[in-house]
Amino acid sequence: MSTILDVARLAGVSTATVSRVINSPDSVREETREKVYLAMAKCNYKYNALARGFVTKRSNTIGLIIPTINNPVFADSTLGVQEYGDANNIRVILGNSYYKYSQEENLVKVLRESQVDGLILTTTNLKGDVLKSLIDEKFPFVLLFSTVKGGPFSAVGIDNYRGGYLATEHLVSLGHKRIGMVAGNFSMTDRSYHRWHGYKSCLRNNKISYDKELLVQTDYSLSGGRDSIKKLLGLPSPPTAVFCSNDYIALGAIKGARETGLILPEELSIVGFDDMQTASYMVPALTTIRQPAYEMGRRAAELLLSQIEQPSKPIQDMMDIALVVRESSTAVRETTHKEE
Repeated sequence: MSTILDVARLAGVSTATVSRVINSPDSVREETREKVYLAMAKCNYKYNALARGFVTKRSNTIGLIIPTINNPVFADSTLGVQEYGDANNIRVILGNSYYKYSQEENLVKVLRESQVDGLILTTTNLKGDVLKSLIDEKFPFVLLFSTVKGGPFSAVGIDNYRGGYLATEHLVSLGHKRIGMVAGNFSMTDRSYHRWHGYKSCLRNNKISYDKELLVQTDYSLSGGRDSIKKLLGLPSPPTAVFCSNDYIALGAIKGARETGLILPEELSIVGFDDMQTASYMVPALTTIRQPAYEMGRRAAELLLSQIEQPSKPIQDMMDIALVVRESSTAVRETTHKEE
């Protein structure tokens, strides 16, 4: 196996020069660099990336922590992170927190012990010790799917309040007044909490009384969506429309509504949130709020690599969302609507 000494002899330079070409090529004259590269090719020399890491103090690896890979929206954002990383010769180590803060803490610890250069994190607790320690130790990280619009760290997210408002406003425009919401547990994420606030504000601004019985909190699962919709439909005065705080829950809700014998959307309108790739293939095709998950992942990776290279003032990038109207929502049927 060829060594750095073999390359130096063939190129007619010192081993220190070869090392500089490997670790800091811009510091070496172009003519000398070409000699070294040619010698490396002739020797079939492969430099040790781990050894280079000791010199540069970089592993060229970042950690990505998401709540679950089961939800397609997180799969899309993961792809955005990975493709940006690939384009910049950065490896990505993925971890799932399963919406558990204890798992999130453990993953941060393990990834830092693995010498990652930085972290992209979708957190379940903005006020927890995890973020505090990262800030105190000035360790590079970026929050993904964040609701933070200011503060001491960089973040990429959307206006979840506005998204909840738009979804509810769409249903109000169709004549619905009994509008339920199936929300991911507020204890698991503040994103669902902000969407709920948008939902409530829209009702209030349209002079529709908020009924706490029309809110069901659940875990982020298909069965959670199915069971929650059945609970709402079992009320003495059930909703004529339901806003689900993500598409995954909405998919379960559609199944649950059908199991009760309802025809969708004629007897129940459903709106989701995320616009996951399968939303347009559901039956009926899902009306939802689109958030650019893939682009958010790429942007988070871009911000993190920039922060690793040169720490700077935190940037919070809130990306655009849009209502996508499909087949799962329609005008309320007067025969099924009961005045409050």
